[in-house]
Amino acid sequence: MSCTRRPGSGCPRQTSCQEGRHIVRNARVQPTASSVAIQAQVAPSLGAPVSSRTIRRRLAEGQLVSRHPLRVLSLMPTHRRLRVEWCRAQGNWTTVEWNQRHIAPTAGVMVWGATAYNTRSPLVLFRGTMTAQRYVHEILQPHVLPLMQRLPGAIFQQDNARPHTARLSQDCLRIVTNLPWPARSPDLSPIKHIWDHLGRRVGHPTSLNELEARLQQLWERNVSKHHTELV
Repeated sequence: MSCTRRPGSGCPRQTSCQEGRHIVRNARVQPTASSVAIQAQVAPSLGAPVSSRTIRRRLAEGQLVSRHPLRVLSLMPTHRRLRVEWCRAQGNWTTVEWNQRHIAPTAGVMVWGATAYNTRSPLVLFRGTMTAQRYVHEILQPHVLPLMQRLPGAIFQQDNARPHTARLSQDCLRIVTNLPWPARSPDLSPIKHIWDHLGRRVGHPTSLNELEARLQQLWERNVSKHHTELV
């Protein structure tokens, strides 16, 4: 025995097939519009008022589902060109040259660390806003310069955060070979993946002190191996 739906049963559709296609076309033209916005746009051309829920059903029938847009940096044509030029300039680097690159962007305002092939700096934890003065006195002088002195031929890399590009910081780094960094391109640095690696494994600490302790443990145990894999 089989069961089938009796013709004419259930709530009648509020839109025709043609109106459904019209709704889908509007959504494809404006992919970031919400169902409420699409409802307002197509309402004058529909035979009867429809709810935003009906709009969503028609979109689902057209294989369109809602998504939250990713928040990304806005790249102007100049930024895109500089990113491509930077990647091409380093595209033929050998493994030895990449191993000499010393990577050190900041991870927010409370955590800083630097990695190089098979070595790393201490993980520096601090509170408050990072300024150029703090960056020089708490990061560059006590950590970066000594580390670079232990790595002959190393190249220092950092992103374009304001404390990094300040004249005070640049003056401090005059004795170090620096790798220029394209604008709006923090994602090009392997250390960003290390911060993601730590964030995924830090768990759910109940206090700031516990968070700092866990970060230090993860930094000591896992960072060198993970960075070697990224490079």
